[in-house]
Parts: sequence; C-alpha cells; structure tokens
Amino acid sequence: MDTLPCLRKSIVLNELDGKIALVTGANSGIGLATIRLIAEQGAFVTAIDREQNDIVHSKLIDPFVCDVTDHKRLKVCVDQTIAAHGRIDILANIAGIAFYERMTESTLEHWRQTQAVNVEAMYALAKLVVPHMIERKYGRIVNISSTQTIASEPMVGAYAASKGAIDAWTRTLAVDLAEHGILVNAVAPGCIHTAMSMVNGVDETESDLFKEWYVKQRKIPLARPGKAEEVADAIAFLCSGRCTYITGHTLVVDGGLTITF
Repeated sequence: MDTLPCLRKSIVLNELDGKIALVTGANSGIGLATIRLIAEQGAFVTAIDREQNDIVHSKLIDPFVCDVTDHKRLKVCVDQTIAAHGRIDILANIAGIAFYERMTESTLEHWRQTQAVNVEAMYALAKLVVPHMIERKYGRIVNISSTQTIASEPMVGAYAASKGAIDAWTRTLAVDLAEHGILVNAVAPGCIHTAMSMVNGVDETESDLFKEWYVKQRKIPLARPGKAEEVADAIAFLCSGRCTYITGHTLVVDGGLTITF
C-alpha cells in the first residue's frame, strides 16, 4: 500500500505545531482563511481585526480587537502575546483596504488612509515583533501585496501605490533581517473571491465582463477567480519550516493572470 499520501497529510497537518502567530485582517477573506489553516496546522494564532464577527474563539485562535492604525493598541497585542507565550514566530500582515475612484475623484484623505492601513500598519507591527524574533534568531514574516504592482488598471491608484511599497519594503526587510534567521516574503493575490471583490455593490468576479474576458477568453488561464483558501495555502507555506531558502520574494497567486497580455 502506498503510504505517501497519508504521510504527506500528517506532515501538513502538523506543519506549524507549537508556533505562535500574529495575523491581521483576520475577520474575513484571506485573513480568515489563513487563521483557520495555520491553526489546523498546529499554530496558536492571535487573530487581529477591528471586527470579530466571523472569528471563532478556540484553544488555538485568540481574537484581538484592534484597528491596525492604532499603533498603541498593536503594542498591547504584541505585549500580551509575548507575556502569554514568550515568543512570536510568525507575523502575517493581511489587513488592507481599497477605494475605487479615479484620480480626479480621489482625495488626499483616502490616499493617506490607504497608506496607513496597507503600509504603515505593517511597519508598526513589524517594528514591535522583529526584536523578539531577533532574540530567538527565528521568524517568518509574510506581507500581502497584489498583482496591481505588476499589471495596472484604473481607479485603484492609492491601493496600487501601497502594494508597490509593500513589495519594495519586503525585499529590503528580507536583506535587513537575513542575518538573524528571519525570512520575509510577500504574497500577491490576483482576482480572489472575497469581500474586496465587491465594487460599488457588485461582485466583480460575477460580472458579465469578468465572465467574458477573464473566464471565457481566458485572460486568467485557469478561467476562474481564486479562493481565499488558495492564497492562505501560499501564506502557510511561507510561514512553515519547509520554507528555508526563500526570502525577499513576492509569490504571485493569480491563476496565471499576469502572464497573459
């Protein structure tokens, strides 16, 4: 009997046994899929979000209510996690927002809010967590980017700019922290079916345009939108012990979208 599939399943299920993780944007979409997956793989997760409606409190998932732009509150979260567990092994920066508006309709307030949530919060949380990782000479940091940094479209200027900053910062941080045994990577999702695929009350992955261009004409070669769980799989791998020689990389999860023209 071939025991390899059973062995692989066992390895994956126990991939993150005993690891301590912080995950932002944990209440929905990719963040929610990620906390569920890494908890299934054995990690204890502090699940950070300003809302906690869909997060199930369990022995491995501890919800923490926090707006990621509240840096003092983030410090409370990190301090409590360290006090309870003595360390933080994994930081997954997933929280993000987007305003869909053309340049002439955009506002400086929306620009600043986008950068505050998408970029500054990542920096603030990493600033709090990294010293503890350095102390233990171990860490995995994963930042959520976007295919908007590779292929551009209108109405998401502030969002695309923030994601470009994330890619650049991820590379720099990877170099900065390599000597301490800390790996830093980004994941760039494409068209993923989440709450963020709702634009002006319409799910863009269900629109006629999407079905014609991205599915029927195969602008996305795999001819479908992605699932949050598929992005979570990529994040979990980059957080795992199997990821040992990848750092400063942006892993694209887009069904082939950005390789077409």
